[in-house]
Amino acid sequence: MKHIEPKKLIGKLKQVKEKRKQMILLFVIIGAAIVVIVALFKEDKTLYRESQVIKGNLARGVTESGSVDVGTAMQVFELDISAFSGSGNFAFGMDGTGSQSSGMMIGMMPEVSDSGSTSDRQLEIEQVYVVAGQEIEAGTPILKLTQESVEEIRRELSRDITDAELVYQQALTAQKQTKTDAEGEYRLNSLYADYSQAEYDETVSTLTQAVEKAQETLAESEEQLADAQEELAEKEALLAEEKKVLENALFTAEGTDKENALYWWIIAWQTADEAQEMADTLEDEIKQLKEDIEDYSEKKTENETALAMANKELESGEITARGERDKRNYNAENAQEIYDIAMEQSAFEAETAREDYEKAVGKREEFDSVIIEQVISADNSGVVTEVYVAAGDYLTGNMDLLSLNNYDEVTITVSVEEDDLEAAAVGNAVNVTLAAFEDEVFKGTVTEIGDAEIDSNTNKTMYSVTVTVQNTDNVLYQDMTAEVTFVTDEVSEVLYIPVRAVTQENGADYVKVREEDGAIVKKKVTTGFTDGINTEIREGLSEGETVLTESKVKS
Repeated sequence: MKHIEPKKLIGKLKQVKEKRKQMILLFVIIGAAIVVIVALFKEDKTLYRESQVIKGNLARGVTESGSVDVGTAMQVFELDISAFSGSGNFAFGMDGTGSQSSGMMIGMMPEVSDSGSTSDRQLEIEQVYVVAGQEIEAGTPILKLTQESVEEIRRELSRDITDAELVYQQALTAQKQTKTDAEGEYRLNSLYADYSQAEYDETVSTLTQAVEKAQETLAESEEQLADAQEELAEKEALLAEEKKVLENALFTAEGTDKENALYWWIIAWQTADEAQEMADTLEDEIKQLKEDIEDYSEKKTENETALAMANKELESGEITARGERDKRNYNAENAQEIYDIAMEQSAFEAETAREDYEKAVGKREEFDSVIIEQVISADNSGVVTEVYVAAGDYLTGNMDLLSLNNYDEVTITVSVEEDDLEAAAVGNAVNVTLAAFEDEVFKGTVTEIGDAEIDSNTNKTMYSVTVTVQNTDNVLYQDMTAEVTFVTDEVSEVLYIPVRAVTQENGADYVKVREEDGAIVKKKVTTGFTDGINTEIREGLSEGETVLTESKVKS
């Protein structure tokens, strides 16, 4: 290899650079010349865009500018994998059989308890397929679940179906039993009208007899007491007399000379002995009478209490008997209604159990339709904005999976002056136009009005107004510039065409149409209302006709 000195090498490099500059300059001059020549030889070419005469509504109003804001759609894991919990009132025994705490009575509702809890059931995520920023279509797989967790949940959902079916069968059995009981009660209620008064009369008569017997017993005790008290008074009077006789006899015996009047002395002492003996007897009798009187008084008090209790029982028993009589009469008068209520309640329980069974079946069917080969797929199309789950996470109910741009929910927010706010009331219609769609008007509605703010530049009160736009075919995208017109004037069912299709000559309006031979001719029309994009055609055209919008381009 030939050696080149550094100085000579630097010189050659400078020469190469200089030649390159000259060549670049030459190319620039040639290119400019070509552009000028092409421009001189270009000719204007006329193009036509066809538009149909449409019949519809036109509107105009206050117009403000804003930008499109695409909403967000959230995909949520909403599968109900919770344990069976019936809406009725049957209870499951520990052995899996339905049970009730007491026999089925008419109108009684059976009981159901949970056979598990929601927290016991969960699905494990094996792999997540999507990431933020990825554009996906509806049906795109977004995550995969472990086979073990999917199979376990499906087994439990199948057991739920078995449990729900058992409850349903028990409800049907209870319904049959209720029908038998209700028919028996209906017959019994129907008979009540015949003997309810007799039953009442018998109850009151029995209680009245008890009162009368208590009155008789009390009267007997009062009579015994009175007799004893009267006898006591007589005995006490006799005792007093005998004591007086004894006193006189003793006085006479002591004052009589035995030797001179032996006979009278003997008589006196005999009288005294007899009086003493009589007095002792009377005292014993009086003592016994006092004890009897005390017993009779206690017995009288007891009989008074018994009579009071009998009267009270008569009073309360009569009220109870009257209530029972009225109840039986009511049941007799409403036997059919009572029967119907019992049957309706039983039918309701059976229907509820049937719905629970169908719900359990539906839960498993939904599970099988959402989770296919362990995979959960996207519900909507769009760009993924965020993923909320990862491999190893567990899914239960109502968990966020991911969020997407929601092109079905498009809003535009604009600032509106206070004076124009009437046209921007919530619920009012708006027309939206975009530069990307020159002749198309999108429909929208005012959905929110923000708080008032003062514009520091104009010192005017402004309101932030949000409108929701119908994004048909998902053609609107984030940050597209839009013109929002809050409708103040509107005409209905008129013919209209694009404003750009109308030209003016000598104060008259014309449109261009293509004839059958292909020739393009002008046609005079009468215009009317315009919204700035389309204009009303009052005369000169018919619905469905085609007009041409002319534009010129360089060829």
